Order: sequence, then C-alpha cells, then structure tokens
Amino acid sequence: MLCGRISQASAAEPYAVRNLSRLGAVHGRMQGFLVFDYRERYDEARAWLAARLRDGSLRQKLQVLEGLAQAPVGLGMLFRGENMGKLVVRVAP
Repeated sequence: MLCGRISQASAAEPYAVRNLSRLGAVHGRMQGFLVFDYRERYDEARAWLAARLRDGSLRQKLQVLEGLAQAPVGLGMLFRGENMGKLVVRVAP
C-alpha cells in the first residue's frame, strides 16, 4: 500500500513516493482516489461500516486529545503524520 499524502501537505520539502518499487514488484497500478467521487454511495458505505463495527469485525483506532486547546496540536500531528488511526479532540466530557 502506498499512502500518506496528507502528512506532506505542509512540508517544506515533501518527500517523493516511498516504496514505489513495491508497486512494480506486485504488478500494481497507481490511481488517484477522491472520496467525493463516490458521494452517491455514502449511505451504502455508512451502513456497511456500521454493521462491521457492531459485529466486531471492524475495529476503530482512536486517538483522543482532551480539550479544545489541544486542537492546534492535533492539526499539527495530522500534517506531520504523527497520529495513529482517527485523531479527535474531545471538547466536552
């Protein structure tokens, strides 16, 4: 898998695609993906994901920062690729 573009969005010197040789080794192809291209299937996706969360076959990695004051910290973490899973800021208990 090749991913991680968001961590390079504000980098002074973004790095090139890593492990590109892996793509060739497995006869893969590279294609851009925008979630907005599939907006007509959002309801289907939500139902599918919700069912997997309920039955336990899909587990969410969640990293929680406490308090609104941590929002800038969290944003920096996102752009530096320092978070694992979904990063959220809890503003109320």
